[in-house]
Amino acid sequence: MGIPLVSDKFKKEESKLKALLNDYLDLINGNSFLIKDKIDEVKSEFETLFNFVVVGKVKAGKSSFLNALLGIKEGEESIFEVGPGPQTSKITIVRKGQGNVETRGDMVTIYKDLDSLEGIEIIDTPGTDTIMEKHEKITRDFLENSNLIMFVFDSKNIYTKSDWELIEKIIKDLKKDVIFILSQKDRASQEEIEMAKKELINRCNKIDLKDPKIFLTSAKLEIESKPDSGFQQVRDYIFNEIGSHDKKRMKLKTIIGKIRFSVDQNSNILNEKIDELEVLERYYETLNAFLGENHSFFNIRFDSINDAIKNYYLNKLTDLKDSILNFYKTQKKVKENIEYEISQFKKEVSKTLNDRITREILNIRDEEKSRINRFFDKKEVVDRLGIDPFLREKLKLDVDKEFIIFSNDLEKEINKILDRTFKTVTFKNKNLLNRLYISRSVQKRLDNEISNQMKALENTLKSNVESFLNSLKVKMQTSMFENYEAFKKEINNLEHFKNLKERIDVYSRQLEDIESSISSKSF
Repeated sequence: MGIPLVSDKFKKEESKLKALLNDYLDLINGNSFLIKDKIDEVKSEFETLFNFVVVGKVKAGKSSFLNALLGIKEGEESIFEVGPGPQTSKITIVRKGQGNVETRGDMVTIYKDLDSLEGIEIIDTPGTDTIMEKHEKITRDFLENSNLIMFVFDSKNIYTKSDWELIEKIIKDLKKDVIFILSQKDRASQEEIEMAKKELINRCNKIDLKDPKIFLTSAKLEIESKPDSGFQQVRDYIFNEIGSHDKKRMKLKTIIGKIRFSVDQNSNILNEKIDELEVLERYYETLNAFLGENHSFFNIRFDSINDAIKNYYLNKLTDLKDSILNFYKTQKKVKENIEYEISQFKKEVSKTLNDRITREILNIRDEEKSRINRFFDKKEVVDRLGIDPFLREKLKLDVDKEFIIFSNDLEKEINKILDRTFKTVTFKNKNLLNRLYISRSVQKRLDNEISNQMKALENTLKSNVESFLNSLKVKMQTSMFENYEAFKKEINNLEHFKNLKERIDVYSRQLEDIESSISSKSF
């Protein structure tokens, strides 16, 4: 319904651009590190439609003219009231919408679902005979921001002083485009119309307005769908001049330029962020590979050490068991001899195990320091940290401390196991007749004790090694990063930034497509 005053191509490209801008704003609002920088102003430019301000004295035929211009036909509901008295006591804005009405002070906004309102708004002002009083400031604000001012005269009367005072202000002060509508031509004679045109041209020349655009219209003929209403000429002028290709291009290109500037800014931000995070990611991956290799390396080395310790301890316990059983068979002072043998066993085993643990741990620690050196020489690490030796040396000191703590803790736990050697077995001197029987019982108890001690040793080694490896990993992570968990989270955001960059690139391509479309000759 209604007759469009703006081209479909313009509306189509403007609609694409608006959708792009809204999506882009959602992206920025959802990512606070992106720059918003005046992009809200661009959105407000979309709200500033092509607007046409209609001015004229009371009863000049403004309401009928506007109804006819928007395509209202006989029998259809009028948008602007028409009657015998003044109908426009407020400033009335008509926009495309779903039929609701908003009133704020001296302004009324009417929303109508008309094709002719697509991309434009019509502003109807009070009569010029009241405009300089109550509505002067607000009317001037609309006039200053208008794309076109339509000054409506009754074809029989163009001589009102207040009309020409306002026209002079519009031409000289505001420097706005004005067209003149001689309405109700069906009520005037040809002679009256010619006189009115001649007088209008003379008065325009006096205020330095050359070649004024004058249109003769009849709202009655247009509403009744009769020929020669003059409205087609008005629409053609609006469509081809005020909504001309150049002006439409200028509006859209200005908006495109502002959006592109913001898109480029945020594209650069994302590129820098992605580049930075990709270096961090390579470093992170290198670190994780290093820690993973460490885990495998330590497990192999400690498994080897643990097996050697367990084999040595089992052999020594077995030797001790054989000595004890032999005492039962051959010695009189069984208890004293066994206690002495156990005491010697503890001293020898404790020293041997502690020496072996110390020696092996020193070897592993030295190997680990070499591994750290190789790690810090990797390109990904150099890219991240440069060649500053501080972190490398700090990490070695941390490793030293962790190995010392581990070695001391392990020695303490093994000594606890040694202290429990055969404590659950009671050794007594027996007469020769009972020794053979008792030795079988003792052997069984010794075998059980050996089994329990080996389990305790195995659990101690496993528990201490696992605790050490976890502690060392955390210590190394803490040394390599000020906040490892925050760093991991930032790395995890890399994919998000890449997705944002892809969306930004899509916006950039869409802007190019829209700009190419509006620059084509067919636009």
